[in-house]
Amino acid sequence: RAVRYRLEEKSDGDDIDASEKGERVKATLDRALKSLPSSDHIKMISQTGLLEFKKGDPERGRGLFENILRNYPKRLDLWSVYLDQEIAQGHENESRARSLFERCTHLTLPAKKMKFLFKRWMEWEKKVGGDVGHVKQRAMDFVQSVGG
Repeated sequence: RAVRYRLEEKSDGDDIDASEKGERVKATLDRALKSLPSSDHIKMISQTGLLEFKKGDPERGRGLFENILRNYPKRLDLWSVYLDQEIAQGHENESRARSLFERCTHLTLPAKKMKFLFKRWMEWEKKVGGDVGHVKQRAMDFVQSVGG
């Protein structure tokens, strides 16, 4: 709640500038991480990233997700949330979403998780009118690389 409050905060009827708002959100997140058990840190950071995408600065949200994924690259739930947010940004960010799909499908994950990612990527490419053939080729390359 405190992070959401910081993102929606106004001072004396005037909007607070974005950099000041970002600093306040960062301070609130840092304070929360100090008081929460470490098992709740990822959830708190990802929720803050979601709020940044929706109500704050999407670039700060990307930074939060990138930092989490740098430490936990095999967490499919985090990739999925990050992909959802990039897709929700709309047509102006198709290249970012496509790049994110490329990155997560180059990871070494179990076949079941990879199937989920390739299926999701295929559905998204069909929806936006993208290169479905490329996705199929990437999926075939993956299948061949695991020896199936």
